Amino acid sequence: MSQIGVSYTPDAGSPVYSFTFSEFTDGQLPRQYVNNASFDFSANGASIITGPSYAQKRIWAVSSILPDAEAASFDEMFRAWDADRATGLPAAVGVIDQTFGAEVNTSAVFSTAPTYSKFSHTHMVVSFGLTEA
Repeated sequence: MSQIGVSYTPDAGSPVYSFTFSEFTDGQLPRQYVNNASFDFSANGASIITGPSYAQKRIWAVSSILPDAEAASFDEMFRAWDADRATGLPAAVGVIDQTFGAEVNTSAVFSTAPTYSKFSHTHMVVSFGLTEA
């Protein structure tokens, strides 16, 4: 099954938040790479590769359907993460990505705050962005 798990434990220690996203709103895979490496040619034709001296980070653009109660709990998790971040704590969410290829198990930060829209009388569409920490 193609799914992404997101979890967070606030500095206070509870509650522990955990969500699984498996029902995405389109056929696009939510995982991509930050494209900060580049390839070019110098004036004399030599290959030049530039970019950071570490592997490119992953980013996730998730748009998924959740029951109303889970969407409200996800918003609570985001606010707890944001409160920890705002006080200078090294806040990061856990991510387990099983959407494609080998499983990715890493930590990330919210790079796009969640937005919520009504899907039905019992479900919401939750959309947010994460960047690998």
